[in-house]
Amino acid sequence: MKKKARSKQGNAMATRKRPERSDGGLNTQRVRRRTTRGGVDPDALEYQVNIAFDSRDGIYVARVPELENCHTHGDTPEKALANARAAIELWVDTARRRGKPVPEPISRRKFSGRFVLRTSEALHARLAHVALNKGQSMNDLVVEILEQKIRDAG
Repeated sequence: MKKKARSKQGNAMATRKRPERSDGGLNTQRVRRRTTRGGVDPDALEYQVNIAFDSRDGIYVARVPELENCHTHGDTPEKALANARAAIELWVDTARRRGKPVPEPISRRKFSGRFVLRTSEALHARLAHVALNKGQSMNDLVVEILEQKIRDAG
């Protein structure tokens, strides 16, 4: 079940599903809103915003991938970004008011450099054979492949 919330600058969508925090914990603590001179919550400036032109509607759509269903639009990329900042503030304020966790911006998260990957037995065996033939560890081979794919994705 989704519930729409509107701001003056654009639309922001919020759902009842809890966003996940990087540490898996719940953030139920109320945080007093801090603003800069321009009136923008500094946290709103740290979330990633992806802006793309929608040729069908002739608008720029701004999406905040770290905040589930947080998106808005504008006639220009600058307006879409300004609306996204307002949508982020609305999303965060709504989550806090409802006692829901607010994900930490990815720019603040710490990464260990380690993650678990599950794959088929056949792929695991192929990776082991290729690594052996190249004289490197399977870990180094997989890192090499991932780095190349990320570069190609650009």
